[in-house]
Amino acid sequence: MLRRAVPLALAVALAGAAAPPEPATPDSGAPAAPPEPAAPDSGAPAAPVAAASAAKPRPGAFSWFALPVIFWLPETRLGYGATGGIHFHLAGAPRTSSLFLVGAYTLNGQGSADVAGDVYLRNGMLLAGRVRLVHFPDAFYGLGSTSPTSAREPYTRRWAQGIFSAELPILAGRLRAGPRLDLRGEDIRGLRPGGLLASGTVEGADGFSAVGLGASAAWDTRDRPLFPRSGSFLQAWYLHYPEAIGRHREFAAANVEGRIFIPLGAERVLGAAAFVEEAFGDPPFTLLPKLGSTRFLRGWREGRFRDRAAWAAQTELRVPIWSRITGTAFGALGDVAPDLASLRADTIKIAGGVGLRYRLTPEGANIRLDVAESRAGPEIYLLVLDAF
Repeated sequence: MLRRAVPLALAVALAGAAAPPEPATPDSGAPAAPPEPAAPDSGAPAAPVAAASAAKPRPGAFSWFALPVIFWLPETRLGYGATGGIHFHLAGAPRTSSLFLVGAYTLNGQGSADVAGDVYLRNGMLLAGRVRLVHFPDAFYGLGSTSPTSAREPYTRRWAQGIFSAELPILAGRLRAGPRLDLRGEDIRGLRPGGLLASGTVEGADGFSAVGLGASAAWDTRDRPLFPRSGSFLQAWYLHYPEAIGRHREFAAANVEGRIFIPLGAERVLGAAAFVEEAFGDPPFTLLPKLGSTRFLRGWREGRFRDRAAWAAQTELRVPIWSRITGTAFGALGDVAPDLASLRADTIKIAGGVGLRYRLTPEGANIRLDVAESRAGPEIYLLVLDAF
């Protein structure tokens, strides 16, 4: 861990609440506080957050944060930028809506602009979307659970994505389902001469554009989406990318993810999450299921292992320390394979670590610092919003 310099903390933090949510009921479980990058979908407050049975925030109430940031991730190293978010509650809606905006640049020459939001309507419908523009020097290590570090090939991705979903309520307050749309375009540059990506044998190494059409469904009993204190969340989605639309060969992808949050008393929470994802047909290599990232298997670089199928599971204990600060301890494991039937127990990857959370808004948007360890060595994560 000490071989990587810890970055300066966030330079300036401005957090405000023009009309904060109504007070939570006492003794409701744990500190409150969310895409992929998502999130899509794809935080810990000072005061207790209401459980599912508590009163909803009054219509029109909102809170916000805006701050310049210095951040550190294994994939980016030192970076800086600005981020902001607002939480608001529409009249008659079952939950508080959120919008987030991030602009960032790193000393590795990576840059991105990211806008994401979840809007809950009064009929219980959830409208979710994320738009990203990214310039990202990256690395490819080949496919499979045993790809060696020596196989590393640098390349640069320039890509744009818009992903949108509209989930209609089926069982009020619990089950939603609806259509999902993914729009993508990627340009791949800077391939190493004589490398695997430059050989023409890796799908998508010359870039692509694609439109994914599909659906998603979610079962959601969390007390709130950001840094929940109780409840569960289960989401499944499927996207088909027709060869007739865009520049690529036909492929599809499916994902199932579950989370559960167990209150332990004294505002402590035990959270657990898992996902399984599989790709079909001939997907571009950048869209293959992969391990690592700021969400699952912290401690492994995102995309260090990728293949046509992937799974991971993690657990995290969240313990309040003082005022807006919460401590965490987490562990995770996972793997990749050519398909789900080929997954093996002897190649499972393991990681774990500890972290701190600083609450920015009553709804649970957090600054988080995670220190994670894996067989690849220690890594540091400093960013906004939680792993799950």
